[in-house]
Amino acid sequence: MIRANHSKLWVRISKYYSKVLIGFFFGSVKYNGQYEEKGLPILMISNHFSFYDGFIQILLNFKVFKRRFYFMMLEKELSKNMLLTKIGASSISKGRRSSLKSLDYAVELLQDKENLFLFFPQGKIKSIYIREFTFEKGLLSHVLENVKNDYQLVFNINLINYGTNLRPDLCVYYETQTINADTTADAIEREFNRFAKACFTKLGA
Repeated sequence: MIRANHSKLWVRISKYYSKVLIGFFFGSVKYNGQYEEKGLPILMISNHFSFYDGFIQILLNFKVFKRRFYFMMLEKELSKNMLLTKIGASSISKGRRSSLKSLDYAVELLQDKENLFLFFPQGKIKSIYIREFTFEKGLLSHVLENVKNDYQLVFNINLINYGTNLRPDLCVYYETQTINADTTADAIEREFNRFAKACFTKLGA
């Protein structure tokens, strides 16, 4: 298991690179959401539809949440680009015994109020046009069962609106959720699908 190893320099570079990348390929970025700062660690759950994922959330974090950013990716992919550990990447090897260490690492991260941990519950890239999201619940269930401190759960849905312009608009939606000791992974999946449906409605899709 590979742990994150933040570098202030590379975090700044990631912010600049994300701005340039998103600014080049999209006509505008429209943020739509509500968030109340409570000084708690954040678990962010997002849809996973493209190469731009991660860069979008980096910008969202800098704009709204202002936390130390973490995310998890497959170990075979992270081992090819270890620089990503310097902007918050850690690894998981699905189906292996070492994956439990990765799940425990996510729990550890969510004990620090300065941290935001990004989780793609679909497990892999799926079409942006999917309207019903099915979660891989291993990590989410482990977090719900093992994180004993308070933290905030944030849903994030990112959609693209092509319209009549050469470059499409990127629409970034986010919403803070209420959780308690009885909250289950299935309940979170249902709420995420409700939120996603509302986002598609707002976009007029």
